[in-house]
Amino acid sequence: MSLKTKKPIIALGLNPAWQKTLFFEELFTGKVNRAYDLNCFASGKGVNFCRAASIWNRHPVKLMQFAGGETGKLLCLELLKENFETVTIETVHATRTCNTCLCRANREMTELIEPSQPVSRLEMDEFHYLLQQEMADCAGVALCGTLPTGSSIETYIKAAEIIKAAEIPMLVDSWQDIAAVLQVGGRIIFKVNAGEIKAVTGKQHTVSAIKKLLADYPVEAAAVTDGPANAYFAKSDRLYTFELPVIEDIISPLGAGDTNAAVFFCEYLNHSTPHEAFARGLAAASANCLNAVCGCFEPDAAEKIFNMIKIKETKL
Repeated sequence: MSLKTKKPIIALGLNPAWQKTLFFEELFTGKVNRAYDLNCFASGKGVNFCRAASIWNRHPVKLMQFAGGETGKLLCLELLKENFETVTIETVHATRTCNTCLCRANREMTELIEPSQPVSRLEMDEFHYLLQQEMADCAGVALCGTLPTGSSIETYIKAAEIIKAAEIPMLVDSWQDIAAVLQVGGRIIFKVNAGEIKAVTGKQHTVSAIKKLLADYPVEAAAVTDGPANAYFAKSDRLYTFELPVIEDIISPLGAGDTNAAVFFCEYLNHSTPHEAFARGLAAASANCLNAVCGCFEPDAAEKIFNMIKIKETKL
């Protein structure tokens, strides 16, 4: 099936940001720091997801987002330049700005994120109405990141109910107040990092947290990353452990998790075996770290990394 004939993935990127990345030779707190370079672009987990999926070019993707104010206009203009297909609910409040400081000396990343504002009942109702319309022509939905600060979790709960009723797979890449969303059930894949799944389940060890998650919530699978450390995918009673190769010359890890989610879900919906789909997502995430723009990576670099990943299958 060609890309043009496939139904799109809907990425729910409800908390986007205008991203400014500043590069420093060395960064000091309490000092005047002058950047030697600056990179500005549209960002947020949903935007990054769509950018990575577009590069991977295995599945069409459409972004649903809230955006408002001058920063929202700037963000939408940049998305248009990138040829993103978008459904934007205009908000009264302005879209936030995220400032990321990258220190070359110690390879550390510091993020300064503006507060976002809650969406109104009218804006939330418009989102749910438009999402319902999209269900007729949709392969899967990716729930990408947090809601705008102060917004009701009802926004995600009702979205999950709409997606479940349509019997469409949903990738959940969010963890704050997510329990009620997971309880909705359906064809859910829960994809988060190790710290997040531990916070959701209250368990201190990643594998124990995965077991508890699958026991407590009606989800199909769990996929867990941990930076350069081992990653895990679990479904039913099978656990897959992924040992990642060491990546040199990292530029920025920002957006790696979103790249993982995009490539993983694209491959999952293309009927790759789930653990191979996740391995390809992990490889693309590592390749993302070699680029300064969130969600950008070289597919050839991802393929090389994929061939170096070691996968072990055990009983969960």
